[in-house]
Amino acid sequence: MKKRCAVFTALLLLSLTAACSGRTAAQPPESSEAESEIIPGSTDEAGTETSSDTSGESEMETSSDTGSEAETSSEAGSEPTPASPAVGTSEKAHADVLLTAPPEITLSDSLSSANTSFTLHSGTGEWSWVDKDEITTSVACGSAPLDMDPEQAATLDVPDYNRLDSVPYLLSCVVLPDRILLREWDIQDLGVAEAEPLSETEYSEVLPIELKKDRVYELVATWEEEKLDERFFFGEASYLFLTE
Repeated sequence: MKKRCAVFTALLLLSLTAACSGRTAAQPPESSEAESEIIPGSTDEAGTETSSDTSGESEMETSSDTGSEAETSSEAGSEPTPASPAVGTSEKAHADVLLTAPPEITLSDSLSSANTSFTLHSGTGEWSWVDKDEITTSVACGSAPLDMDPEQAATLDVPDYNRLDSVPYLLSCVVLPDRILLREWDIQDLGVAEAEPLSETEYSEVLPIELKKDRVYELVATWEEEKLDERFFFGEASYLFLTE
């Protein structure tokens, strides 16, 4: 009887132990629930960040495209209009510059930084031009070089550059002459009609002419008759001036 009670007690304990073990195995762990709750939250945050990044990239691409279009439009709008070629005074079509009298000649100091000029007017010369398919000629007679009045004559102040013997001057004109003859006298020869020139220099090209202090100058400019068909004028003119 005692053995049966012991066996029954042992079986009862085994049954209780097995039942408790089954309940424990069937019950899900709390940590799994916690993890299952955290994981969905993490997924939502990741999804939100992905959506935000995608939106940001779309906005950046749209902004970049818009900026590119704006730059293209700006470049198209700011495209410069081709400038018309500049025409130098001496290179103009001579048909547009019909001279019926000898033109002014301007001298400028090629060594000076100041924009100064000295203008000469013709006194003696012969000039011809085309007028209604005919050639008209005029003749002007002025004073001789050594007959100039020092009080009324055009006078050029030649600067002193480190004791240079002469100063180069550039010549300009609405239509440049084909050649120039420069005669030079000492200023002390004024009033002496028979005095001989100190020098005579001919320039076949428009180059700087050398001028000295205290001189009487006659500049004779020639526009060749050979170019009448191109210019519609020709002639020769004398320009007088003093230097100091």
